[in-house]
Amino acid sequence: MRRALPNAAFVAFTGTPLFATDAEKTKEVFGDYVSIYDFAQSIEDGATVPLYYENRIPELQLANEYLSDELDRVIEEADLDEDQKARLAQVFSRQYHLITRDDRLDKIADHVVRRVAGRGYRGKAMYIAIDKATALRMYEKVRARRTAEIKRLQTALPFRSNDDRAAAEAKVAWMKATEMAVIVSSGRNEQADMAAKGLDITPRRRRMIDEDMEAKFKDEGDPFRLVFLRAMWLTGFDAPSCSTIYLDKPMKNHSLMQTIARANRVCGDKEAGLIVTPTRSRHSLLPPKRNPIAAPWRKPILGSTVFNLLSAWNCSPRSIGFSIAMASSPP
Repeated sequence: MRRALPNAAFVAFTGTPLFATDAEKTKEVFGDYVSIYDFAQSIEDGATVPLYYENRIPELQLANEYLSDELDRVIEEADLDEDQKARLAQVFSRQYHLITRDDRLDKIADHVVRRVAGRGYRGKAMYIAIDKATALRMYEKVRARRTAEIKRLQTALPFRSNDDRAAAEAKVAWMKATEMAVIVSSGRNEQADMAAKGLDITPRRRRMIDEDMEAKFKDEGDPFRLVFLRAMWLTGFDAPSCSTIYLDKPMKNHSLMQTIARANRVCGDKEAGLIVTPTRSRHSLLPPKRNPIAAPWRKPILGSTVFNLLSAWNCSPRSIGFSIAMASSPP
């Protein structure tokens, strides 16, 4: 193209933030930014809502805060086959064991049941697991705890005042009506693989096949409100009523940006999206310690908007747009 149009100016439009490793290569071709429409501006314009995050449950911080790029590559592939699972278990068995430990998942399930139903704008919610088996386990754990929580609330109804009772009854009705589902890609021998772990994926897979789960989740009025994922629906998927994301797998860079953006869409009375990060990995929402600019943000602070945190990350200045960043090169 340069040979055919030697005097042309090259202009680039991107809706994905440019991290330091990408920025220099981009500048070599297109030059510096001409115009930037960043996350803060999109919130001010009402195009998106702020994202808030909390890092509360459970108290798990991986000893190795910088999981290697190999782990990120393995986890973010479409599905872990048996060789990849074996490699993951061999190299990162301790971290994987901590993330998938049963008592830890129990605590997260308790939090999911109470947090999702307790928000002012309840909306829809996603739980993002490290693998397919964990997504299935969390579905079962949340379902059991939701039943127990409904029973607890109902038992307490006669002891509430009239106003409190009406609110509690509405909450119970909402919880009873809420549908949940697991959405994961299919794999060879998945029934046998999951059965070996004590899990039955057959009814979950049947629903994925028989129903249009994507349309149901995107429909604000549909009672399908809580989905358990591993890799599907994390990019290129818009469900504006999604307001809460449990991010329980190590992620970084573009995959992280795309994932948390599922909760920043404008919808009705929704004022903000919430990102809950049970895994305290620096590849989650905090900038790496080796970045001196990141110093003020090393401690998770409930109520700190994600765009403020990300602006301190190792990204090109103010390119956290999710909209348009434009650059051009001279002829």
